[in-house]
Amino acid sequence: MSHLSFKVQRIVKPTEERLQEAAQLFTDLMKTNLGAVSLAGGEVGLMDLEALALLRAGVHSGEYYEATDDQGALVGYTLWMPPGKEMFSTAEQRALGFDEFMSKLSVEAAHYFKTKAKFPAFVASLLGPTGKLDSWWLHMAMVKSTHQRRGVLRALVDLVREKVEANGEYLATCTTNDDNIKVYTGLGFGYKGSTVMSSPWGEWPIHVFKQEGTGSGTAQQG
Repeated sequence: MSHLSFKVQRIVKPTEERLQEAAQLFTDLMKTNLGAVSLAGGEVGLMDLEALALLRAGVHSGEYYEATDDQGALVGYTLWMPPGKEMFSTAEQRALGFDEFMSKLSVEAAHYFKTKAKFPAFVASLLGPTGKLDSWWLHMAMVKSTHQRRGVLRALVDLVREKVEANGEYLATCTTNDDNIKVYTGLGFGYKGSTVMSSPWGEWPIHVFKQEGTGSGTAQQG
């Protein structure tokens, strides 16, 4: 296997062009994932818009990290919300693309998106009533297929893990891909539990993970 070099760093003000590229990477990787497709109202054509809304809101209220190759091309990224922040919880966040995305959903899809109440309750049952809000929540973790299994995701996660552990805080996330259970446990996340979500487009799984900070004395090293 040939060596692929890359650099990871936080980008405070990514360009709109870069965010559009990141959104396209999301769609390329997730267009066959039933969970992602369901949250886009069953329309793959809306996934770019949904991802762009997430990215803009995450840059505004959270933290965005990139992995780039020697030419500066995007090969992967992560998007986090720090403790106390929730995605799309403010009008300012929603105005960055979420409102536009919701306006394009069908009535059925918009109703589904707004009433997927099982997920917050399920996460709370595993992490506690404020567990998600108290965590550094990983909303997006995308790596180009050419750079997967090359340490890119680990390097991206470690950037956040270092400061989280120093503060005695913790990381948490979920995935709708069964194969990612092995990925996240391999990164040192503890597997907390799974459930199945129903949608008009089919059933899809959610797997929840949490990694404690060293301040609690229960850190795991990936």
